[in-house]
Amino acid sequence: MSAALDVLSRYGLVDAEERLREFLTRQRWFGGREREVTTLRVADVGVLREGDPVVLSVIVDVEYADGDPEHYHVPLAVQADATDGIWEGLVVGAGERDGRPVLVYDALHGGVASFVFWPLLAEGSEVPMERGRLWPRPMGFDLGEGGPESVRPLGREQSNSSLVRGDREVMKCFRKLARGRSPELEMLGALAAAGFENVAAPLGVIEYHDGRGEPALLALLQPFLHNGTDGWTLALASLRDLYAHAEEMGAQERRHPLRVVRDQGASFLPEAERIARVTARMHLALSGMSGNPEMSPEPASREVVENWSAEMLDDLEQLLARGGGNLAGLAARRASIAAVFRSVASLRDGGVAIRYHGDYHLGQLLRTDGGWTLLDFEGEPARSPLARRSRSSALRDVAGILRSFDYAAQVELRSWGEPGEQDYPRMLLYGEAWAEANREAFWSAYLDELGDSRIIPMREGAVRLRHAFELQKAVYEVGYELGHRPDWVSIPLRFLLRKSFDG
Repeated sequence: MSAALDVLSRYGLVDAEERLREFLTRQRWFGGREREVTTLRVADVGVLREGDPVVLSVIVDVEYADGDPEHYHVPLAVQADATDGIWEGLVVGAGERDGRPVLVYDALHGGVASFVFWPLLAEGSEVPMERGRLWPRPMGFDLGEGGPESVRPLGREQSNSSLVRGDREVMKCFRKLARGRSPELEMLGALAAAGFENVAAPLGVIEYHDGRGEPALLALLQPFLHNGTDGWTLALASLRDLYAHAEEMGAQERRHPLRVVRDQGASFLPEAERIARVTARMHLALSGMSGNPEMSPEPASREVVENWSAEMLDDLEQLLARGGGNLAGLAARRASIAAVFRSVASLRDGGVAIRYHGDYHLGQLLRTDGGWTLLDFEGEPARSPLARRSRSSALRDVAGILRSFDYAAQVELRSWGEPGEQDYPRMLLYGEAWAEANREAFWSAYLDELGDSRIIPMREGAVRLRHAFELQKAVYEVGYELGHRPDWVSIPLRFLLRKSFDG
């Protein structure tokens, strides 16, 4: 038995690797649910807290039948007589310690087990593990008031797990680990240095060092914008009002869906324009970082543009290679989608290649009294660390937001009713009109804010490249949903299977 497994066994988790394997495959944040796991190994363990509950930091290595291995951080709590208040989905296993039954569960559910990270960061002292160490780095953070009772999970469905302490801070705990420099820290630091104010500056980080290579970011602490509401929630509220209004309209009152959207009292259009302007300002700031070799922009040469085209084609082929009935319709459209991707290579003007957000959607924006704040600069979870730190067109981020409008309309419509209902086709038209109106409002305001900066191609070239990135984003979404939310896969598939793609 390895030293790490021996530690887990002493604290009550026997057959730890089997139990952790079962636990991981139930979690949405686990990226290998659609892959064949060949080996799961506990690579390292450290004790963060003794007592009841004990809190352990566990590093897990996962190998697959194909592709690169992955590394996960799974903080565990070990508690005696913890039958109440622990949701079954959080439980890793049950065992015995010192003659008493104990329950082993995910420590990132709030309360005492989750609070351990706050004093750890405030003290800034390294924590030894069996093989490596944890290195907390406070950045002006003061523990102050607020104990275990004030810590709760943020409650958003995402690829990481976030904890909130009262109304003070939010701690994003990274589940899947990437060794090397964090895209999020690089982006936050560079944007703040450039005077871009629409981000939340870091208060501290916790890194894992295995002693062999570069560190991996485990947790990031930032101010909690307690009076904020994310863009996804606000968009769904707007759609909820629209669908309710459309449902109540009599046959004599019904007008063209786009006109109904524009006349809607709770229309999202002003927010779409505001989001567009803050997005453009972010891209302008990123395009001006000539003094930072890790962030500096580069001309989007013919070779760069050809690489974008090749990447799009490769994403499509990799998705179709997975096979399955869900992809039959997409396979039939392979030629037309591939033609759009190939057309990118012929662009004479690719604009400028910059560092970009990478996973930009309505849920990554927080609306407060002071405007919109941009969140989560880690990039798309399924991309490699190298890809998430690469430079590309600002239009990748634009495509993400435009796709998010379509997602919001489809998701909220599912809350209204089922496709088989008599009025569903009419309601679908209103949802599509809402998405299209917001897409147009965003695009117009974005171009206006960019002015004559030339960071994206001119005129028709910008539209063609934007369309291609939207298609690529939808291809990525299909693959992501197949692995994480199969019930949602029809949303991006519907976009890709339209008879024509006109933006």
